[in-house]
Amino acid sequence: MDAVLSSGWDSVRQRALLGAYGTDGVPQERATAESRVELLGRLRWEVIQGGVVFLTYTQLLDGAAFAVLRPAELLDELAIRAVGGGAMLPVRVNARDADLGAQLLAMLSRGFLLSSLPLSGERCHRLQHRLAEAGGGVAASGADGPVDAVDRLLRASGELDPALRLRLVARWRDWLEAAGRGLLEVRDLAPADYPTAYAVQPPPAPGELRSDAGRGVLEAWTGRALDVGGMPNRSLLYDRLEPLTRAAGRAERDDAELLRESFDETYYRAIAAGERCMLALAAPRRGVRRREAEALTGEAPLVTFPTGFERRLGLMPGEDWQRFADDAADALGRWWEARDPAALQEIGELLGGRTKDPGSGGPAAGGAPMTRIQRAVRTVGGRTGELTAAGGLGAAANLVAGEGLLGDAVSGMAGTMVPVVVAVVLAGGRAVGRRSLDAYRGRCDVVELPTAVPTVQSDPDGQ
Repeated sequence: MDAVLSSGWDSVRQRALLGAYGTDGVPQERATAESRVELLGRLRWEVIQGGVVFLTYTQLLDGAAFAVLRPAELLDELAIRAVGGGAMLPVRVNARDADLGAQLLAMLSRGFLLSSLPLSGERCHRLQHRLAEAGGGVAASGADGPVDAVDRLLRASGELDPALRLRLVARWRDWLEAAGRGLLEVRDLAPADYPTAYAVQPPPAPGELRSDAGRGVLEAWTGRALDVGGMPNRSLLYDRLEPLTRAAGRAERDDAELLRESFDETYYRAIAAGERCMLALAAPRRGVRRREAEALTGEAPLVTFPTGFERRLGLMPGEDWQRFADDAADALGRWWEARDPAALQEIGELLGGRTKDPGSGGPAAGGAPMTRIQRAVRTVGGRTGELTAAGGLGAAANLVAGEGLLGDAVSGMAGTMVPVVVAVVLAGGRAVGRRSLDAYRGRCDVVELPTAVPTVQSDPDGQ
């Protein structure tokens, strides 16, 4: 359990994030100072959370964020010399047969919808169809390697202008060469564990949906009509939801949002369970998991991070990040190895002592792009919110067996996901009581830890 997978790096989310800094929702092709601060802050926070940032091959290869970030630069800005020598990026990616180049070629040759391109959605869809048409006869990887085969495929599609095509190919070449030099780890693709994902959070019940169209998509999902190779297929679900997102009725649009968020949560939980990673849900369904947070606040330690902690991390020059990591090395090791909340508190205090409240930055009225929940509440009682991590595996284990999380089903499975809640609370490190959390409607991130596989023992009669 030495890596964290975040749904925040979903390629569609990355497009929206970089689109907020771009024009007309099209992601910027080169990072600005502000977008780099936000991206680095998120990545560094996830390194603190898990030691290693786990990315699916689509998050890396079709991520607008990883199109503007270069592996050589990230090595200086993200790796921790105090832990492991800093010779590798704290990044792990999966690919079939641990071959990232072959995975890229297979992805494009079957007609993949690229989200990371600085093009309109209409042009991205047109490229997808052209790639599918050209893929069979053009995409064979020869002696020149997969990147050149991808270049031939893109040329054959006729959809990209030469300058953009060359920049796109150069970006992929950078990441593949970094993998080849051992700068990031590539592991074989593990099967997604959907039984565990459904046990922790089943799909919505038909009664939760407001329209016949929404219930029809739900029936197709749960009835396995959208399965490919025995697994739910996200692209097919998205295709079925597309008409609902453009429907005149609010009920259909609400159903589309609910189903999409629910499926995305299931999708990433299944991957995290299969890959044995922590799961960070960047925007949990329905915003705040109040029941989990309330249960933990009564019995788990609270760890307070300073206001604007992600932005503080992102603003650090590379050398400052290394000095911070050097000083926090012992605490980081205790947090990664034992999930000791006291160690995480040390890291938060060190960050607060080293940095000042940076305020907000970014494109939205001078502030970084915010989620809907973050826009709703930026202060509590007139004071800026701080981050509090509710930790402790004992409390989290009790929570899994609690009401509303299908404890009986989950507790008997190998590879369960144990939720640990990270919530924004009042400034000043004040303890969170049930009443104050009930009244709070701010950011609530959720991290889930995969438990150990249970050991089965027999009694003297062999039972």
